[in-house]
Order: sequence, then structure tokens, then C-alpha cells
Amino acid sequence: MLFPTFTFVFFLIVVVVLRWASPRRLVLPILLAASYVFYLSWGPIYGILLAGSTVFTWFVAARIAAATSRGARRLWLALGVSVALGTLAVFKYGVFAVTQTHALLEVLGVDWDAPVVRIVLPLGVSFFLFQMISYVVDVYRGHAPERSLFRYALYITFFPQLVAGPIVRADELLPQLHAAGDETPPPPFIPERFAGGVDLLLRGFIKKVVIADNLAQWSDAVFKDPLTAGSWGAVLGVLCYAGQIYGDFSGYTDMARGAGKMLGFELPDNFALPYLASSITEFWRRWHMTLSRWLRDYLYIPLGGNRKGPVRRDVNLMITMGLGGLWHGANWTFLVWGVYHGALLMLHKGWSSLRPARLTGLLPYRALTVVVTFALVCLGWIVFRAQSLEQAGDVIGAMFAGAPGPEVLPKDASHAIWFLGALAVGHALGATHAPKRVWAALPAPARGLAWGGAILACYVFAGRPADFIYFAF
Repeated sequence: MLFPTFTFVFFLIVVVVLRWASPRRLVLPILLAASYVFYLSWGPIYGILLAGSTVFTWFVAARIAAATSRGARRLWLALGVSVALGTLAVFKYGVFAVTQTHALLEVLGVDWDAPVVRIVLPLGVSFFLFQMISYVVDVYRGHAPERSLFRYALYITFFPQLVAGPIVRADELLPQLHAAGDETPPPPFIPERFAGGVDLLLRGFIKKVVIADNLAQWSDAVFKDPLTAGSWGAVLGVLCYAGQIYGDFSGYTDMARGAGKMLGFELPDNFALPYLASSITEFWRRWHMTLSRWLRDYLYIPLGGNRKGPVRRDVNLMITMGLGGLWHGANWTFLVWGVYHGALLMLHKGWSSLRPARLTGLLPYRALTVVVTFALVCLGWIVFRAQSLEQAGDVIGAMFAGAPGPEVLPKDASHAIWFLGALAVGHALGATHAPKRVWAALPAPARGLAWGGAILACYVFAGRPADFIYFAF
């Protein structure tokens, strides 16, 4: 049940009507049932994993809260986190571990027939297991546990953000679920919030089907055969992928947040114009912000953060970003991409301690750092997108080959440049807040026409349908 489809739109309309037309006591049951219908539409068997891990982590958190000794609390914490991470490891890294072990033994001359392992990655497993881990750790740190298994299950499975985020903390959504189901009077239907949800939903549709899916055609062509792309073709392909992954993932976030608003709930934002960041540190404050905060609060800070000197800080950064890269998938490319960003963060920390303070206020310096940061991020996207390190090397080699090309790109590659230009203009205008001011000033009929135009644009300019990139993670 993909977001930008008639099936999902019909599903969402039905859920929205039921949510606002039903008695308060039925709101949470309706949303939980809808969330499981949404998830089970992708594959019923993995609903068992979702339900089982939900019950287990809720029980573990309750045991942590009830434990009377620090040792017992630590034991329950270790059990909850270990089982969640072990589940993630089996489904996400099991096949990779077997194949890499087999390859190593072959190099060592050991004859071993690797077992045939076929494990299908459950949709959204990385996202909902990370939410479960954050909940267990938060209860260990002193947060009050959720007494209702039913309400906790809805927090984990809330369908707008279940399969690809944003990664929602318990204190961001559980209080809203309490308000929707318990308090008197219940939160009212707010037309302005609902209209804001529709705005976000349509904006996400455009980012996905108009921007990302069109740019995917050129990025896929280049990465499929980089050696014949020519230098300019390879550069265009990499820029297209940078636009594609932003439009794809931020578009999903917009749709998730829009659906949440239409149902009366606020989900955290995940993007803040990341390609306008003036440093790699700022980029990670703007890109996939909920994952960045998760890695900071549940990995980097527990490792020691920057409290034990610059050397230990740099080691912690490398570990955090390396594991953050592997979170995206079982491939050496993701590990290298994470380590690459860890190294960039280390370099930025060092430069920040040496940089003259007066530079930061100069507009030319700011503009230069934005360009340099974007170029470094795009270089990292090559490794992230490639299926292997060899393919990444081929793309980088093609970029600097000197041959103009592009033979591998379609003849109408100029369309890709138009879509990239539209994305760049939107990014720049977003920094001025002008679109928000103009939109807020429009009367309701004008907004209705704009919504209609957005829907029409989605189907007139839609690219070849492609799965959401982060569904694979």
C-alpha cells in the first residue's frame, strides 16, 4: 500500500472519516486496527514479528520500572536491547554475515559450503526496532512506562510513520494518544491543522512522483553503466541521485506528517533544507534529523560523547557514524559511507577549533562552505547509491575521466536539469520562508485550486513509479 497511490488515498480517507466520526473510546482501536491493516498489506507473516517485539519490549520496560535494584534494572535493559538488536541483526545482517564468512574462508583455503539462507527483510524493521530500543532505554533513564499495552502498540505501529519514519520518541507521540483517547473533552477537529496536513501530503506527493521518480531515471542510467556516461553525464547522474534521495525521503516524511496532521497528531520533522548546510555537522542537524538525534542520544553520548577529550570524541564519532552507515543495510558501501561522514565530522571539529571567528559572519565564506559541503555530501552519495565499492569507483572515475559524454543518458536529459533546477529553486526559496507567507495569505478557494493543480501535476509530470529508497532499510 504505497503512499502516492489511489489505494492509499482511499485507505487514508476511510481512516480519517472513521477517526473523526467515531466516539472517543473507539479512536485508538480504529487507529491500531488501521495500522495493522496497513502493515499486513505488505506481508502478513511479518505482523507476527511486529506484534511479538511490541509485547516483548513493553513487558521489559514494565520490568525495568518495577525493579527495585540497579542490577535488576540493568539486566532487564540488557535483555531488551540485546533481543531487539539481535532481531535486527538476524533479519538485516544474517545473509551478509554468512556470505562474508564464506568469502573469508575461501581466501584462507578452507573448503566450506555456505548454507543457502533466504531471509526477506521485514518492511520498516529498522525503524520500529529503533523506536522500541529508545522506549526501553528512556524507561531505564527514569521516564514513566506506558501502562497500556494497547496504547504502546499504537505508538509503535502508527501507520503514517511505521515503515520509513520519522523515528518518533515515546514522549513525542504517547501524550497525544492519551489526549485523543482519555482526556475530557477530547482534542477538537481543527480545520487549519487538517488543511496543513493536506498541504504536507500533496507536497510530499510532488517531491516523490514528480521530482524523485523523474530524477531516478538518470541516476539509475548512470549507476547502471558509469563507464560510458562520460564525465558530465556522471556528474549529472550523481546530482540527480542527490535530488532523488532528498525528494524521495523528505517526500515520504511530508506525507507521513501530513497524514498524521489529518488524523489530529503531530509527528516530528525530519528535514530542514539540508543542502543549504554550511558544514557537515550542520548537514546532520538538517538531514534525517530523527535518526541523527537517535544516534546522538543512544549511541554517541553513552559512548562518552566529547566529554573525554578530542581523541576519544573522534573515536566515538567514527563508531557512531560507522554503525549509522551499517544501519542502512548490510553492505560494505554503507559502512564506508558512514566512516566517510565520520571522518568529515572529525575534520570539521578540527577546523572549527582553528578557524578565525570573523570568517563565519562573512557571506562569501558562508556561500563557499555551502558549496563545498554539498560537493562532499554528493561524493558520499556515490558510495551510498552504488551496489559495490567497485561500482562507486567506476562512477568517481567516470566523473574525472575527461570524456564529455553522455552516451548512456537518454536524449531528453535536459529534463533532468529542469527538475534539478526546480528542486534547487524550491530549496533556496524555502530558506526565505516566502512560500509559507504567500500560502498563508491565500484565501480558501485559491488554496483549493492550488491543491487541484498539485494533484494534476502529480499525474501529468509523474515519473516512472519507483519504490521509496528507505523501504530497503
